[in-house]
Amino acid sequence: MQNKPYEGSVSDRLERIPFSSVQRDFLLMVAGGEWAETLMLLGNGAILALVVSVLGITHSLGATIITTAFFLGEFVGSAFFGWLADRRGRKFVFLYNLLVFSFGMLIAGFMSDPFLIAVFIFIGGIGVGGEFPLVDSFTTEMMPAKVRGNRLAWVYTIAVTAGFVIAFLTYEMDIIAPTYYSWRILFWFMAVVGFAIWAVRTRLKESPRWLEVHGEYKKANEITTEWEQKTMERKHLKELPPVTTNTPIEQNRSKYKDIFEPDVRKRSIMMIIFQFFQSGIFYGFTALSPLFLIDKGFDLPKTLEFTFLIYAGFFFGSVFNLFIIDKVERKWGIIGTAVLAGIFGTAFAVVSNVYLIVIFGFITTFLLWNFSNFYHAYQAEIFPTRIRPTAAGTVYAVSRVSTAILTLFIVDIFLPHGVIASFGIIWVFIAIVVVDIWVLGPKSSKEQVETIAQ
Repeated sequence: MQNKPYEGSVSDRLERIPFSSVQRDFLLMVAGGEWAETLMLLGNGAILALVVSVLGITHSLGATIITTAFFLGEFVGSAFFGWLADRRGRKFVFLYNLLVFSFGMLIAGFMSDPFLIAVFIFIGGIGVGGEFPLVDSFTTEMMPAKVRGNRLAWVYTIAVTAGFVIAFLTYEMDIIAPTYYSWRILFWFMAVVGFAIWAVRTRLKESPRWLEVHGEYKKANEITTEWEQKTMERKHLKELPPVTTNTPIEQNRSKYKDIFEPDVRKRSIMMIIFQFFQSGIFYGFTALSPLFLIDKGFDLPKTLEFTFLIYAGFFFGSVFNLFIIDKVERKWGIIGTAVLAGIFGTAFAVVSNVYLIVIFGFITTFLLWNFSNFYHAYQAEIFPTRIRPTAAGTVYAVSRVSTAILTLFIVDIFLPHGVIASFGIIWVFIAIVVVDIWVLGPKSSKEQVETIAQ
């Protein structure tokens, strides 16, 4: 443990740094990796269709080697990289998880054997799994409490534009399909983008909050001082606002079992329950909406056209969320958007008018991305710095497992009885999420993360 060469805590110093190109550059480096990996997250379904067409395999086998392998990789990556980020640091993992993703996608593009494709998609998925909880944690630790949600929402707003890009590229590849290179080019594109962002990310500094928790006060002070000085230079300030609080420093090296220590046990259990069932809400609609449209009697071309219009709600929802995420208490934002998404999703299920179907579908995805931004901010800020990525990674890993379980549950058990029946079970998931967050969830908006953790 080093001698502390400054008064107070780096947390208090970071809280009063105004927004400048320093924070902007950090957010862009964070968002860049998120964007690269969102290409696969939002594009795996379309890529699946290409792989099936080119290789001449069954849809079942294609889903196994692309979608199942990818989500299993995410499950492993979320749990492993979250734990590693608390042991070795945020920057360390932020570089390696992106390399894992990029190498996995690069090599997958050279494979033709379904088993080998699945292996390297799985490896790529491990890198993706490490990205999302770490983005939430790292951004939470570097941004002031009053705008923390907005800054994270910016990251996800940038990331969701990857959906438009991968949709366009997949369409272009479909024009030249079935050629040998169609789906491979998409994997190589993801890899090249990942390597490029990795090169830029080498400029990232470690989280001062993490360094301080681990007693590395000198490094924490150096990084915080650099942010302070660069901010004053770029904003032409003579001095920064004074430090007005004296937040106690939490000094503790974590172990994995610490996510179930008495001070955080209730929050861990709450988020595990939440993550298991929220995936049934989010993916129950977004991943299955094309099937819902087909069930309504639309042919495949119309279904794809309507799906593109409906999915545009993700982007516009994220833009809207920028303006409200720090004005609405996080737990009420999660509850409110979940209920509203259920209402408009049900309307989508019962109407038969083409225009209303698209409108209600668009509003549902609009609300679901607000829901997503709210909970990404929430799941990082409610845990102490010592275990933030470990906890966020663990609960996110739960959602990867439940995505496969609950979507299959809806398709196999309820969709045969109609779209309305499918939304009936989604309402059960909504009710569980609402009660869970309402009863067990702490308030968190505009509070320093050290205060929320107490």
